[in-house]
Amino acid sequence: MKFKTTIILLIIAIIGITYIFVYEKKQLPQEEWERLQKKVLPYFKASLVNKIELKNETGKIVLEKAENGFWFIVEPYRLRANNSEVSSILSEFEFMSKVGSFEKEGDKPFDLKYYGFDKQENYITMYTSVKTSPDKIQITGPSNKYTVFIGERLAAGDNVYIKLDTNDEVFVVPGSLLEKINKSILDLRSKWVFTFDKEAVTRLQIKTKEYNIVCEKDREFWRIKEPLDDLADLQKVRDIIAKLKNLEIDREDFLPEGEVELSKFGLDNPAYMVTVTERGHDQSVIFGYSLDNKVYAKRVDEKSIFLLKDNILAEIKKKPNDLRDRVLVRFDSYGSYGVNKLEFKTKKDTISIEKSLELDWVIRKPIDIYADQDSARNFIEKIKTLEIVDFVSDKPEDLSVYGLKDPVFEVSVIKEENKELSRFYVGNKLPEGNKCYVKRVDEDPVYTVSTVEFYDKLENALIAFRDRLVCDFDKELVKKIVIEKTDRTFLCEKTNKTDEEGNAIWELSKPIQARADADKVNQIVWDLSFLKAENYVAENPSDLSVFGLDNPRMKIHVTYEKIINQKSEKQNIATDAKDTINKIIETKTLLIGNTVGGGDMDNSYAMIDGVNLVFELSWPKIRDFNAELAPTKILDFERMDVRKLTLVYPDREIQIEKADNFWTLKNYDVKDFQSREVEYYVHNLERLTGEYIEQYKATNLTQFALDEPQLSIIIGLGERDEVLYIGKKKDENNYYAKSKNSECIYVIGKDKVAKLMRKEDDFTMQAVERNLKEAIDVLNTTKDQIPGEYGGGGMHGKPPGSSPQGSFH
Repeated sequence: MKFKTTIILLIIAIIGITYIFVYEKKQLPQEEWERLQKKVLPYFKASLVNKIELKNETGKIVLEKAENGFWFIVEPYRLRANNSEVSSILSEFEFMSKVGSFEKEGDKPFDLKYYGFDKQENYITMYTSVKTSPDKIQITGPSNKYTVFIGERLAAGDNVYIKLDTNDEVFVVPGSLLEKINKSILDLRSKWVFTFDKEAVTRLQIKTKEYNIVCEKDREFWRIKEPLDDLADLQKVRDIIAKLKNLEIDREDFLPEGEVELSKFGLDNPAYMVTVTERGHDQSVIFGYSLDNKVYAKRVDEKSIFLLKDNILAEIKKKPNDLRDRVLVRFDSYGSYGVNKLEFKTKKDTISIEKSLELDWVIRKPIDIYADQDSARNFIEKIKTLEIVDFVSDKPEDLSVYGLKDPVFEVSVIKEENKELSRFYVGNKLPEGNKCYVKRVDEDPVYTVSTVEFYDKLENALIAFRDRLVCDFDKELVKKIVIEKTDRTFLCEKTNKTDEEGNAIWELSKPIQARADADKVNQIVWDLSFLKAENYVAENPSDLSVFGLDNPRMKIHVTYEKIINQKSEKQNIATDAKDTINKIIETKTLLIGNTVGGGDMDNSYAMIDGVNLVFELSWPKIRDFNAELAPTKILDFERMDVRKLTLVYPDREIQIEKADNFWTLKNYDVKDFQSREVEYYVHNLERLTGEYIEQYKATNLTQFALDEPQLSIIIGLGERDEVLYIGKKKDENNYYAKSKNSECIYVIGKDKVAKLMRKEDDFTMQAVERNLKEAIDVLNTTKDQIPGEYGGGGMHGKPPGSSPQGSFH
């Protein structure tokens, strides 16, 4: 090329560079342009780098980036690199700014040795994926190669000299660069045993000297494919994968690189090998001998041997059954939401329980009746949590042994549009009765599950799932209640009269003519108006005597008005004409048989007359039905009218009189006599009620020791007296009692009697203090023994209306 041509090309280049510099400055915002001028490598992008050569005091290290984005050390050994460390180095250069710069000016001396660049032993070369043309001059934009030499640290401050290979300009940059550059192989190598995305793992293999367990992902579930074919425990597989992903090697646990004899570490014939497959790529690690609390390990694709904490062995020491899913069936639903149908098939019949448009559960087959909502929902939850107890056979030769060739039951759970969520077979019960055989449809293994709250539901599905509401009516329309017991009958009718509070008055005509106890009658009506069985026992039983229902101990007849709405045939639906309302009188009879367990607080067998369905009723309901409906208030007086009290015992008499609102004790010298104790005594008399009535018309007082009572209390009211007689003990908890003005013989509790049998000293201050102390002691010793919120004769105590002859009287 002629000299003239060279000069012309040089001038053109200078003009081009000047134009680009000026043009670029005009195109970029001022702040951006100034920022680029401060950077050492203004166009460097870390993401474009695919190879690094690093030379420092530890030697030369070469790293390359694979297609999947991971970095590898390729010299002096092939090792997986720590991506974070490599990214940190590249980011340092991408964002590195000049603190200052030096370059040769005119004839002034400029020696690179002064800055530590005489030997150029420390450098980094970064290769990018940018393609450049050798016959073109590159002025701006990223380059395909960047080489940076590292010089001396400045004597003052935390800065260091660097220079590029493209010119002799020396830059001053922050000293943090030295920390990034002075990395050893140990610093740059990956400490993670595995490198994978947990969600992308599709296969897990755990190979031991006994088993080769292979698990593969099947949509959202995992399956064991070897040495058997079955569902895997989703959580257990996920936990193992998570533990493997977080498996990290401590810096001091890498053995020296180089050729080693694997047999020294038990890695020639490893005890375990774990393989994780992600996007078709396998990563395998073998485990050898243990050393203290660590174990030798090695990746199959690397020569490096390292130690790991041996607690990882607990995660991989697995037998096939350890990883099997113990939940029989899995399907997505929140409670029963998402499930529209349950179906149970037997050899003879199909029972279908479906969710109606109103989201209520109804039995559609073999009969159309309302289902018990709780039972349906609970059974869905039972199916979802049904756990396998035993893995019986993985490839059974004869299913008939388990009752699964022609299954006893086929259970299906179905969602909307008749799409099946799960289906499985149920076979025979085991001899012990606590387990039964089951098998998933289209799969080989046979298992056992617990029969509790499961098998019995299937055996008696129509009973187990039908609505437990056995009696239902409007309680406001009840007219009459008749309760027949073995020794008496209550006939109670609602009148048109109301009491002071506006409540309807109920009148007894049997066993006596009297106003009924409205609270007790209303409780019975309330119970009957929405009567729910605890559970069903038998349908169409052949022998009612088993339940005591052939000769019921109680019959409860309830008569009420029933409203029937009817549309006239002439009515047009579009008109405003009202429905025709008809009322009919209907009577239902509830039969009560034996108690289930024989105790006072056990359920009782019952049935609705005319409906051959035996069920259990709770004991609180029986207690309500067994209540005394006749008035049990024994005495009739107002406390403020009392003027005199006389307590007559067989051997003495106590007289107490009231004068000027103060009570005094006659014929007995007692200091600190307390009038308020007398008021409390009178209060107890006024409120005294019997537990129940033993006889409605006394015929023989002698049998109750009421002809010669152990205590007679005469209440002086001025113009008349009320008299209470306390007879003998009926049993250890009760006494007989009678009022002078009543024919009834009452039974009252011993605690009430104890408050009435008083001596003279019982009305003094000492007695008040003594009683207070006793009350506190009783409270402290019994408060923790009260079951639930109630005690005594409340919800969890003995029914206060219980008869001494039995549960009923």
